[in-house]
Amino acid sequence: YYLTHKAEKLGYNPQVILAGRRINDSMGKYVAEQTVKEMIAADLPVKGADVIVLGMTFKENCPDLRNSKVIDLVNELKSFGARVHVHDPIASSAECEHEYGVALTPWEQLPRACAIVAAVAHKEYAEMGLGRIAEKAAPGAVFTDVKATYDPAALKAQGLRTWRL
Repeated sequence: YYLTHKAEKLGYNPQVILAGRRINDSMGKYVAEQTVKEMIAADLPVKGADVIVLGMTFKENCPDLRNSKVIDLVNELKSFGARVHVHDPIASSAECEHEYGVALTPWEQLPRACAIVAAVAHKEYAEMGLGRIAEKAAPGAVFTDVKATYDPAALKAQGLRTWRL
């Protein structure tokens, strides 16, 4: 918004900046739709399915929840009837619930899910290792790797159907 304001103030038409903003603003919906398409292609249920979203913050390794687009992803998955469980090792659960109405789920309480969306690449997830993350996946689950953090061959070896942004 700042760049748009400055460009207009200087007499420029900020069409490219605004186009980029529109794309960014639609990514949560797009990622959710692609995850659902992969679930359908894998003959997995969507309505009533448990879906885990890893990470809720604005960016990795930062507890800031302001301007996080992950909420758009969460809301879109919920609109398909999925039961969405959000985990974030560094976000404030109280702040997340206050700002977005989303209660963070402790790792130990996450169910085995039909889909896991790696939305924010916190170092805690890398340190945890793919094997531990895959333990939360139901057989044949979809793994959506938003930041292309994980090796596709390793995901396949874990029995996960993978989609990457």
